[in-house]
Amino acid sequence: MNLKKITAAAIAVTAAFAPLSSGSISALAPQTVFAETHGMGAAPPDWIPSDFESALKFRNTYGATHIRDGLVCIVFKEQAEKITGDENDEMRRYDIRTTEGMMEQLRQDIYSSDDSGECYEVVTYYAPKKEGKFEVALVDTWLKTSDLDLGYNHAVAYYSFLIDENMDITETDIYSWLPDSETEYDEYVSKRGPVSSKDGFVVFCLDSNAGTPYQWDEAYTSYTEFLQRDNSVDCSRETAKLLDGGETKTIEVYKAINDGKAKIVWNYAPSHDYGKLEVRKALIADCTVLEDGGHVIIDDGYIQNAEFSVSQFSLYSGDLTASSYSIYNKFSKSESAVISSKKELSSFVSAYLNEKALNKFLSQYSDSFFEDNVLLLNTYLDPYQGRIFKHGLKGAYYRDDKLKVDFTSVISANLMRTSYFDILQLSVPKSDYNDRYAVEWQCEEILDYDLKRISVIDEDTGEHIAISSDNAQNLFGNTIKYYEGRNPYYWDTEFYTSDWSKLNISEKYLPEGYELSKSSPKEIKIYADTNSADIIFRVKKVKPIEVKYTIDKFSATTHNLFKEDISYDFAPAVAASASELSEILSYYITDEYQKKYFSEYDDDFFSDKVLLINFFIDSTGGNKVKIDDTDISADNIAVYCTKPSTDFNICNTDYFFVLQAAVPKSIFSNQRVEWKCMGDTNGDGEFGIADLVTLQKWLLADPDTKLYDRKAADLCQDDAIDAFDLVAMRKKLIDVHELDRTIKYGIEAQYIRTNGYNDGAEYPQITLMTGADELQSYIESNKDKYDLSSESFTEAIEKYDENWFRYYKLMIIVLEEPSGSISHEITELTNKYVAIDRIIPEVGTADMAEWHILIELNGNADIRDNFSVK
Repeated sequence: MNLKKITAAAIAVTAAFAPLSSGSISALAPQTVFAETHGMGAAPPDWIPSDFESALKFRNTYGATHIRDGLVCIVFKEQAEKITGDENDEMRRYDIRTTEGMMEQLRQDIYSSDDSGECYEVVTYYAPKKEGKFEVALVDTWLKTSDLDLGYNHAVAYYSFLIDENMDITETDIYSWLPDSETEYDEYVSKRGPVSSKDGFVVFCLDSNAGTPYQWDEAYTSYTEFLQRDNSVDCSRETAKLLDGGETKTIEVYKAINDGKAKIVWNYAPSHDYGKLEVRKALIADCTVLEDGGHVIIDDGYIQNAEFSVSQFSLYSGDLTASSYSIYNKFSKSESAVISSKKELSSFVSAYLNEKALNKFLSQYSDSFFEDNVLLLNTYLDPYQGRIFKHGLKGAYYRDDKLKVDFTSVISANLMRTSYFDILQLSVPKSDYNDRYAVEWQCEEILDYDLKRISVIDEDTGEHIAISSDNAQNLFGNTIKYYEGRNPYYWDTEFYTSDWSKLNISEKYLPEGYELSKSSPKEIKIYADTNSADIIFRVKKVKPIEVKYTIDKFSATTHNLFKEDISYDFAPAVAASASELSEILSYYITDEYQKKYFSEYDDDFFSDKVLLINFFIDSTGGNKVKIDDTDISADNIAVYCTKPSTDFNICNTDYFFVLQAAVPKSIFSNQRVEWKCMGDTNGDGEFGIADLVTLQKWLLADPDTKLYDRKAADLCQDDAIDAFDLVAMRKKLIDVHELDRTIKYGIEAQYIRTNGYNDGAEYPQITLMTGADELQSYIESNKDKYDLSSESFTEAIEKYDENWFRYYKLMIIVLEEPSGSISHEITELTNKYVAIDRIIPEVGTADMAEWHILIELNGNADIRDNFSVK
């Protein structure tokens, strides 16, 4: 039978007349004979209702219909009062209509209850007259229908029966097999379970406790192409008086309409969640529809009788065995267990809970519970440290040799003051549990109501990318002002804007090296049931442009290096061919050095590359000069290099640098090329203490201080200028300028060859003198050993008088070298060592000589005791 809402006045009545029916029972011939005796005045059998109480019992046992002893008994539920359409019209509201000439009516009685205001109308038929279809309909006369209502269009209740050639009777309406009473419901669930199929129908049996905040709700599913919701049957126990609480038992029926795959889910959850978030039970019909909708197969791998619950413990409650500071190290990994006794339960949970909390947790489960059930446990620690506040069951099922428990964790928009350690529990009847399968818990994060989650994800890795906090607001512009989190961002749009679907990001505020995906830059997943959404921006890491760096360094005193007419007016340049490069180099250096150091830049090189080139003279020794990075855009190419200032060290030898950056020809479109100094915050073209002072003043918000180049100041390369860059600049300053160096020298050291070779001497010999007397003493002691009376040595030391030693110190280093054409060059000098480059073309000659190297030092030079020569 189909239930119809008729008019506003009839709502209460139609709710009571659910489509109720009984199972099919054929009447045997002796029963038919027995039934005929009733037509001759015999008393009806005991199962035929004779008062309100017995009619109530009939409804709770058989439902609306029952066939027995050759009799067909139907018990209709009606309202007790009569309604008059006219003052003189005493017509009853309800009318029973049947197929004429098929069966005799034995009795028709109405039994009412003063307590409930309802009544049962009991009608009994017997003595089938001919073969055919016998139909019975209860019609509401308010609808003014005049004919037998056989199409469910207006009938409050409708039943049909088949009389065969032997006069046996069978109920044939479409739901004759469906329970419509508490007794039949219990028998059906015991035999078939809460989810089942019959022919082309899917049946859900939904138990719940009245008076609790939980209710059954159909979850969002995609089945309407293959199945349609067809009927609802209330099988709850009927009572004479309205009771508080008790059980409700409802059946939901779906009818197959097309072949295919479909899934229907019913969730048992608090009513305020609409069955979506805090699900305690889940009934799932994963269906395959066959035979043009005539047959439905349901996947039997789902556990339909599992019940889910959660116990939560604040990290600051004192209930946990680990402190709030160490819990993320100790309990962050989820642990699961299958528990079959209270002893096992205590053993597992005691690792996490202190005694008081442990005893409270154990009190939920008795020994008798474990006689019929197993308990699956899983620990969960909020990974967001204040956003996960509730969980729900999604489903439990056997798949791929595992028992998988799918659950949801709900993300809150607002960061809570505490985070929770949760123990998730799933009780499963032993009859449904197979211990051959390993248990696997799987979490799906879902969003709380009205929440939008914004994620910026690397398209290739699927990971969230790091975005600096000061760039995040610029990334979204002025569209959103209030949000929490750092990629993903959580945004409660209920109060701020409803046009969230138009949210976009400004690509220029993405981290360096990222751009929006070309194929799928933006995706919005809308969850209409909770008014929440995932807004996903996909970015792609730009393939890094390969730039090859080369640095050539020459002493400014290198013989035949510079052109004779060089102006030292250096300027950066761009060469796109070998001839262009030759023309550029010809302004500064001779053909000999061009061929020696730049011959690799031939036609093959320039076939796919462009050479960016820069020149400068360095007075610091040049050991810390390097190329750091290249910033390429459509309009500019900036090459960043480290170029130390002369704040601390001035070398006795200047160096000529040729810096080269080879970039792919494909990215070069005649952009403006600049060579910039990394760390140069004040724009003087060098990196030194002045840049550190500038950055420090800028961070302190000095209104008169501006940064010359933000990228040059971003030493951490995180797109943010902050105190971390100041620390990095200090470290770089120490490294580049070697701030522990105290030696300064301003003129070239002198090299004097002597002729007093001594086979037993140990080299090198290092002597430091601070006065003219010490120098004379040195000469007297070593003149025979080193022949210090030579003309070259005498000329070299003439100026070192007492007045000279008022301001300087003199270091004499004696080296033993092979004779021949030897060139010495001091490349580095610290208070610990001197580095000397030597070119010895005739290595291996037996003729040896001693070379005196005279180094003039500042009078404050601090030479260490373990000073050495490299």
